[in-house]
Formats: sequence, structure tokens, C-alpha cells
Amino acid sequence: MGQSLQAEVNSVVSSETELPYNYYSLPFCKPNEGVRKSINSVNPGTILMGSRIENSPYNFSMLVEEKTKLVCQPEGYYGPLTERELVDLREKIDQHYRVRLILDNLPITTYDLEENPESIRPGYEIGFAVDGKYYLNNHLMFKILVHKTNGQYSKARQDMAELEAAAVVEGGSRRLLAPRELLKDKGGAQAPSASALSGLLGNSMGAAPGAQMYMVVGFEVMACSIARVAGQKPSDVSCIDTLEGRPPAPQEVTKGTKLVYTYDVYWELTDISWASRWDAYLRMPGGRVHWFSILNSLMVVVVMSSIVAMIMLRTIRRDLARYEGILGEAGAKDDVEESGWKMVSGDVFRPPGNATLLCVQLGSGVQIILSSFITLFFAALGFLSPASRGALLTAMLVMYLLLALAAGFASVWMWGLINRSYDGWSGVAWRCAAYFPGITLGILSMLNMLLAHTGSSGAIPLLAFFSLISLWFIISIPLCFSGGIVATKQEIKAYPTRTNQIPRHIPQPHWASHPAVLYLAAGLLPFGTIFVELYFAMTSIWQGYFYYIFGFCFVVGALTVLITVEVAIVCTYVQLCAEDYLWWWRSFHRGGSMALYMGLYSVGFLVNTLHSLSGLVSVVLYLSYMGLVLWAIYLAMGTVGFFASFLFTYKIFGAVKAD
Repeated sequence: MGQSLQAEVNSVVSSETELPYNYYSLPFCKPNEGVRKSINSVNPGTILMGSRIENSPYNFSMLVEEKTKLVCQPEGYYGPLTERELVDLREKIDQHYRVRLILDNLPITTYDLEENPESIRPGYEIGFAVDGKYYLNNHLMFKILVHKTNGQYSKARQDMAELEAAAVVEGGSRRLLAPRELLKDKGGAQAPSASALSGLLGNSMGAAPGAQMYMVVGFEVMACSIARVAGQKPSDVSCIDTLEGRPPAPQEVTKGTKLVYTYDVYWELTDISWASRWDAYLRMPGGRVHWFSILNSLMVVVVMSSIVAMIMLRTIRRDLARYEGILGEAGAKDDVEESGWKMVSGDVFRPPGNATLLCVQLGSGVQIILSSFITLFFAALGFLSPASRGALLTAMLVMYLLLALAAGFASVWMWGLINRSYDGWSGVAWRCAAYFPGITLGILSMLNMLLAHTGSSGAIPLLAFFSLISLWFIISIPLCFSGGIVATKQEIKAYPTRTNQIPRHIPQPHWASHPAVLYLAAGLLPFGTIFVELYFAMTSIWQGYFYYIFGFCFVVGALTVLITVEVAIVCTYVQLCAEDYLWWWRSFHRGGSMALYMGLYSVGFLVNTLHSLSGLVSVVLYLSYMGLVLWAIYLAMGTVGFFASFLFTYKIFGAVKAD
């Protein structure tokens, strides 16, 4: 017989509620050894995502096929169902909840033949309803893909196998890579002892080439409903009969029903290697669409770069030529029409209103965009493996905490530039440290209470929640103040022009240079760049598909930032040409205006794609989470737009002499 493997269970989820629940909160059989949490999968990311991974009663033996094996031991059934269990189970069936199993760290998958045949979805549905009657998918047909190797391992593979062996000793739920012959000699399907594992590892690592060694590289399931009678030996009817047009009588769910859970196990040898076993999960449909989106964005970048280059050449070079007396009468006439921006040289660096809030938002934007891009960069390079659940969210959280240093520096440095001194910098640093994290934690606290009221496993445990707050106080706030201290050591940059004592009158703008028109126009091109990737990302997040094409995501994000920079420069130039010098706040808002279109898209996504989202709690969760994401994007892209406009303004007024 082969080595013993045990599947694990994750929280049950549904795209119609977005509320995860613990697997054993439903009428499912528990393992004989009792329910144990998987320690290896606990990290800040999995906690925030609501993942609760535990052991399961599904046990397999390597390469041993089984038919209609009973899950519930020793009784052979679960029940009888109480009224409360019946109501809860029917509610979960109505809401299309899916069970997610895990084997050797691979999530179980099914093909979504109806909605998206190209994609695989994690888990299987609990059951289905027909004509007011509810049926339970109580029979599972597992297909486990394995890859045979020749027993040649490097030192790195040996080290990894030793770690896996330790996991077997602790939980018995991880696979051990060992020759099948050695496993036979060691006594079959039972997990070996620590001493036996030590000897087994030593022998397997030194196994001669050609020894048969197997690795799990795929985990698939087909779920179906088969009526079975408790206390009787289950028949060999399986899901294959349903495919062949001989559907068995389904298992109806009623009060007092004794539920009999069974499963089949099939093994399939495959050429998929260990290194490629995640490829099937990471494959996204519409690959050509991604490339088309990137090429389209590149064309927009080229066009916008040409416009920016033309503006820079026409303004700076012609102005320099004018002051040096090179241009003739025709050139001077052109300059009169085009050089309205020079008329605000005495007001263009006039301090904006509510400068403290502007500096705080700029610091928050720097922190958000740097942490996002650094995390995406490492994810695109493959450092954040999908096998490490919650690694992406954990890495982003860590980067955000550490980059509070950059937030403090940016906010205090900008405060000194606007205020022309660093007096009161500590108040700016404190506001920057508390602004985005404080409001976010406040909103998450209310959402957490709402989730706890519903009994969802998505509620963050109190200990973990207070740990997040502690990290904020212990790491983020001190680093933010440290960045502020570093900023105060910097020399305040001198403006290229002097500011007049009396503000200049701002004339009525042309409709094309009206602030509202520029605001609405500024967000269109960046949103058009990110639109396609936004669709795939939101579909994956809110409808339960896999998403791990971070290479595309990073490239599209970089192009979006580049286009935002160019649009910000063009809009600021148009505003200054209209003799409007109030560019500080407007450049920030124009940069973040992409979030406005993303917000409209999110509402449309809720109405059209998530139209089946049920319950006020689910809608509130969706709108709250999307609101936080859009706010973060507004701050990040607003910061990009502001600094692009600031550098452009500083450059052009520094290149010409004031009248």
C-alpha cells in the first residue's frame, strides 16, 4: 500500500454573499482524531482573508484507488439533521456556497463548464435546489494527479523533504517524497514515526536512479448527489453514472435525515512536473486581451509623451529665445498667445489652502504607491509563491508598515517647502501616521463587528486585530516620525520665482480649461489603461477565480502611472495658460480622478456582475472594501499627479526669467 495522505478543509465561501464560514459549522463529518487547525498556514494574510484551514476526514493512500468509501467513521453517517442545521444548510445551498479542500497544499478544483470553461474554480458546491427541494452533494469523486520521478534529488530537495517530514510528524497531513518500495517495507498507509522517517529519508535521498517516487501535482473533484440509506452498505453508484446519462436518485435534505457521505479516489500519472504543478491554477483566460491592453496603453504613452515633449520644447525654448531677442516679430506674436502661463510667475508658488492636509495626503500616497509597487514587483518575479497562502497580503502589509518612513519624510519635506520652515513638523508627521491607517482601522472595526454578528469566519479574531493595532503603534508611527526627522535635516528648496504680496486676479476660464472639465478629462486615459486588468482582478476577487498574473498587473500599473504623469503635466500646462495659478490641490485631485471612474465601474460591476449578491451585509461589505481600495488609489495616483505637476511647474519657471 502507499503512503497515507490527508486532505485539509478551508472555509466555505460564496460569491453571492462574500461571507466565509467555518467548514465544520455545517453538518459535515469530523475526523476521528478531532478537529485541529493547520499551524503552517496561519499568517496575517490568511487571517485577514478569513481562511481557516483545518484537518478533514478525507484520507488517501498513494496510488490506491477506492470506491464509495464512507467519510463518517465509525457510524457511517451524520445526523439526524436538526431543524437549525436544516435551515442553515438550505440557506448555504441557496447562496451557492462552495467547499474548498486542500491536498499537499494544492486547492481542489472543478472546471466551470457553464460560466467560464477555460478557467478552473476552487472547490465544489455544497448542493443544489430543484422545484423547492434541496439536494446535497454527498458523494465526491477525487482525481489526484501524480508525477513519477527517478529519485535523483539535489541538496535543496533533500532539505525541503526534511521539512516536509517534520510536517508529517506533527500533523500527518503532508506528503513525504519517498520510494514506493520503501513505503511498502515500512508498513503501509500509516504515517511513520519520527525515527522511521529519519531512516526513510536517509534511504530515499540515497535511492538509486530509477526508484519510483511520486509527487502530488493536481487535485480535482466531481461532486454529485446520491441517495444512500444510513446503516446499509453503500452501492457502487458514482458521479460517472450521471455523466453517462444514468443519474442516480439524489440525496434530498429534510429534517431528521441521516446524511451518508462517500467518496471515490482515482489516481492519474501525468507529465506535469513538481515545478509546474501550479500552472493550471495560474492560467488566466483572455491572454491576448491582456497583451492588447498593454499595446494599447503603450500607444497612449507614446502619444502623450509626444504632446508633453512638444509643450516643453515650445514653451521653454521659445521663451528663452524671446528673452535673448532671437525670435522675430512673428515669433513674438505667437508667444503673446501662448505664454499666458508666465503672467502668473508671481503667484504660481503661493502656498495653497489647508496645506497640512495636502502634505498628509501626499505622505500617505507615497506610502501606498511604493508599498504596492514593491510588492507587485516581487510577486511578478515569483518571490511570493501561490503555495504560500496569504503571502501577498502579508508582504504588502509588511511593506506598508516599513514605508511609513517614506511617508513621514515626504509629508514633512513638503510641509517645509510650502511653509518655508519646518516649524510644526511633528504635528504633520503625527497626522500622516494616523490619517490613512487610523481611518482604515476604524472602518475595519465596524465591519469586523458586523461579520462577527453574522458568525462568519471572515471576522478577524480580537487577538489578531489588536496585534495589527500594536504593529501600527510599535512600527508605523515611530518610523513615520523618523522619516520626518530626516526630512527636517534637508535644506528647504528655493522657488525659482518670488511670490507677490497681493494675489493676482484669476480670469474666467474658457470651457476647455475649466477645472471641472480638466478633472473629468484627467482620469479617462489612466482608467482606460487599467480597465481590462481591473475586470480580471475584480472577477477573480469577487467571484472566486484564481488570479496570479502579477507580471501583467505590474506592467499595466507602471503604464498607468506613466500616463498619469503625462496627463497631469498637460492639464497643469493648460491651467497655467489660462492664468489660473491654483494648481496645488487641483493637480492632486486630477491625478486621483481615475478613482472616480473606477468607483462608477465598481457600482456597475455590483449591479451587472454581482447582481446575485444577497443580503444587506454583503452589499455593505462590498461597498466598504471597494471604498477603501478606491480611496487608497485616489491618494496614490493623486500623489503621482501632484509631484509630476510640481516638477513640471518648477522646471518651466526655473528655465525662463520672470517679467
